[in-house]
Amino acid sequence: MSAPPWLEEEPWLRRLLSWFLDRLEHPRTQAITRRVKKTTVPELFRFSEDTRYRWQLVERLAQEYRVFSIHYDSRLDPFQEHYENAQLRLDPICEALLRDWLDRPRVDPRRRAWQNALSGHEAHFQDDGAALLDAQPALAGESPEDMVGQFVLAANLLDSDLTLRELSARCFRGDSKFLDGRQDLLARLFGERAQRLRPRPLLLTAWAPAGFDRLLIVENQDSFLRLVEQAPAGHALLYSGGFRASAQRLTSPHTRFAFLSGSDGADFQARWLSDTLPAFFWGDLDFAGLGILAALRHSLPQLTAWRPGYEPMLLALKDGQGHGAEQAGKARQNDPGNTGCPYADQQLLPALRDCRRFLDQEGFLPVLSSPRTPL
Repeated sequence: MSAPPWLEEEPWLRRLLSWFLDRLEHPRTQAITRRVKKTTVPELFRFSEDTRYRWQLVERLAQEYRVFSIHYDSRLDPFQEHYENAQLRLDPICEALLRDWLDRPRVDPRRRAWQNALSGHEAHFQDDGAALLDAQPALAGESPEDMVGQFVLAANLLDSDLTLRELSARCFRGDSKFLDGRQDLLARLFGERAQRLRPRPLLLTAWAPAGFDRLLIVENQDSFLRLVEQAPAGHALLYSGGFRASAQRLTSPHTRFAFLSGSDGADFQARWLSDTLPAFFWGDLDFAGLGILAALRHSLPQLTAWRPGYEPMLLALKDGQGHGAEQAGKARQNDPGNTGCPYADQQLLPALRDCRRFLDQEGFLPVLSSPRTPL
């Protein structure tokens, strides 16, 4: 229903309707009402003006548009206007109608709370806090005012040589992981200042004998340590820790290594990213394991699946061994499609798709020559 043509000509009436909308934007348990008095609707008590016409407009809003109902006071004195102390009771069904008439779309109370919390703090943020208003990051028990204050603190600590985890722990009630995955939010809030955070090193464990001529990356810890005890000749071993080593920061200068006893750490760090160093990966025979292979190849394009590890697993899979996806919680694993490694793409992945079973690498240990003394 379109607005009455006379509403635009009566700003006092628009103010009255806006008053009702204001009350609709707050939690309530009772009907929204307003008494008609000189203090609440003074325009109806300026008798030098046409107050009779004005009241007729109020009656039309009640009778024709059903915006509210009118309840008159029967205890008035004879000299009082018949509408004095009348109660206007809003029909909440008309909220959308009033918003359309007054061009006041509904504002989410949560968004309004964030707007209020940001007021006065805009200068701390490159975008005046617009990213916080859009994202509204939540932390249990914290109000928008609390959250804005914590991001203001983060703004003040950006030049303190902290990592993202350190900044998060100091600003968000000791929660070091709160800012994980929120780098885009920080970039919007702080611009280039967000880049002043110290990069968090990727910490990897390696065993690198002197004179190694190839690299083997192992997905799981137990298999990595078993291979260290019985190492394939000429191989340096790197524990990938699942997907950790597939991060883009794998090739970053901030990557750090913990070397097991007997390693030539300097030689390893100088050569492990060389394009001429043959590199192999061995992990679980499942979609996630081969997904790690695919991800690692972005940093090590020469990387291929390690046949001595996968061959016995492939034979076992074709022999009917292995577990189903539901048994090991692997139902949500995604088929990586193609890894770029011919052996994985032409033999391992087709076998997984045909058999619909999986094998973890801890159940297999290749028979290798030149065993080392156990750690």
